[in-house]
Amino acid sequence: MAGISIGARRERAMRDIETGLKILTVGLRRLAHDVTTLSSGALARPGRQRPVTRALRLQGRYMGLIRTLPERKKRQVMALRASKGVERAIKMARSMKEA
Repeated sequence: MAGISIGARRERAMRDIETGLKILTVGLRRLAHDVTTLSSGALARPGRQRPVTRALRLQGRYMGLIRTLPERKKRQVMALRASKGVERAIKMARSMKEA
């Protein structure tokens, strides 16, 4: 940079900074506008929420209990669920967990 003086380099650097700040300001204004115009409904998922059924609640309890059991006990609970149902399996899993 033998041909460019220090003053010219400073002037160019200041112009570059000024241009960058203008671009940044415009971008921030656009972002602020977009954020303030969003309604709370736009963030929520469309459609109505599915009600929690009894079967879904039982499935959640079953999964929560069986997840913590060792593999051998887990197989016993799964076999009971297949033959007698989820409610009996939940009772058995709770008793195994306490023991």
